[in-house]
Amino acid sequence: MKCIRKGCNNEAIIDRTFGVLPCKECQRKDSRIHSCAKFQFANLSQSDRVQTQRDHHGKDLLQPYIKGKANPDFFKAYPEMVESYGVRKELEKI
Repeated sequence: MKCIRKGCNNEAIIDRTFGVLPCKECQRKDSRIHSCAKFQFANLSQSDRVQTQRDHHGKDLLQPYIKGKANPDFFKAYPEMVESYGVRKELEKI
């Protein structure tokens, strides 16, 4: 399978977890910090932006219940939901 980037004819990387990824050359280009004009900050690389988004939106994947019990991590991230789910007493035991 060809690389998913436009204008690239290299072989794509097929990952079991992430699916089809750009070729090594395109990934290397993404990881470089681009040169910047005078008085501008350098742009973060693509992988840094992805990690920043994962850190920022990581709590979106939390579930309110794990194996039938209230998930304390979910209710720490969303304290306003404790009353909606009615789990205050269960969380006090933990």
